[in-house]
Amino acid sequence: MGLEDLREQGVLLPEKRWGKHELTSTVARWWLLSALVAAAGGVGTALVGDGGPLTWVGVGVFLVALSTATILCDRAVTKQRRRMEEGRR
Repeated sequence: MGLEDLREQGVLLPEKRWGKHELTSTVARWWLLSALVAAAGGVGTALVGDGGPLTWVGVGVFLVALSTATILCDRAVTKQRRRMEEGRR
């Protein structure tokens, strides 16, 4: 995807506004960090479980943490998109 394609889709700011904004993220960083630590713990638990019931507990923890991280990032993208749309108006 080229620069012209992005312009046509309305994804880019006008060139006169490029580089004049601080780059920030709307991701809830502590929640995301917690989810990633939980995911790592789930993987570790699954490894230690060695195919037994503890493995499935680890897999469950990993899946919940992965889902949480995905939801957090999706909400951040949605929030950023809303901000960009409000800035265009």
